[in-house]
Amino acid sequence: MTARHMTCPSNMAASNNPQWNDRAEELHRRLAGLLEADSDADPLLLKASATLQSLKDTCFRDTQNCNRLSCLRLYSQAILDITYYEENRLVDEEFANDDALQKVQELIQIITEPESLAEENNASKQRFLLDMDVEECLHWRRGALLYMYCHTVGERENWNLSDQRTFHQCLKDGVYYLLKMLKTRNPVQVNNDVSFKDINTATLLAKGIFSDVHVLALMYCGEMCFWALSYCSDVQPGSDSETHSKILNFKEVGEKVLDTYVSVCEGPLSAQGWNTENAKKILEFLKTR
Repeated sequence: MTARHMTCPSNMAASNNPQWNDRAEELHRRLAGLLEADSDADPLLLKASATLQSLKDTCFRDTQNCNRLSCLRLYSQAILDITYYEENRLVDEEFANDDALQKVQELIQIITEPESLAEENNASKQRFLLDMDVEECLHWRRGALLYMYCHTVGERENWNLSDQRTFHQCLKDGVYYLLKMLKTRNPVQVNNDVSFKDINTATLLAKGIFSDVHVLALMYCGEMCFWALSYCSDVQPGSDSETHSKILNFKEVGEKVLDTYVSVCEGPLSAQGWNTENAKKILEFLKTR
């Protein structure tokens, strides 16, 4: 996949052009390196390779009709597949290498690329939106990766953290992404115009719970709030680099998400086997803070 093949039409080369050629070529080089190192040709990498080929065919075959929304969708999917492969390797290695945190931060930056592309173009007053399911997945993947990193490192160090400030920042970023994931879709307002035969489904949708992943995100978010308050108490609010504009209230957020988790797991999902024991213990801790 050469730069020549990845060129958008000339009328797309203005300042609002998301520079598909540079971004896609960089992603292709990353994929090529992973494929070269993986003698078994992992299905995720093969899928990503096919997606990148589709990106070239869809967005750059017809120089008179560059469908940027289709490009963004395919570009996002290729990123999700490639980074998921790399995330699995980090998890399998239990983030044991010295550069594990650096790799986590690098993957988060890559997963942020589609969102950045959309924001850059929307700033130019163009309609350039991510699909809701893709946006949700991008938030989830960043939050879940930070959760797994913090959980694994915390357990390994027996929560005697060597770098509380960095750990605190990872927790704050992870909670931020999980909250964004949970807020991607608006809760369904159940009224006379919208009704459900299944009251359990109606209850879940009214609380903004659209899948098992949403339930898991609630628990992950609550656990990260607990870790921040339990093991990073020496880090003063605002003393670490503020990635996000608002200082996060871990107590408030943790109580809210875990209250929701317990209510749905012991309510409409009571027959699905979700465990609430740990959530209740954390809630008891948070409510006494």
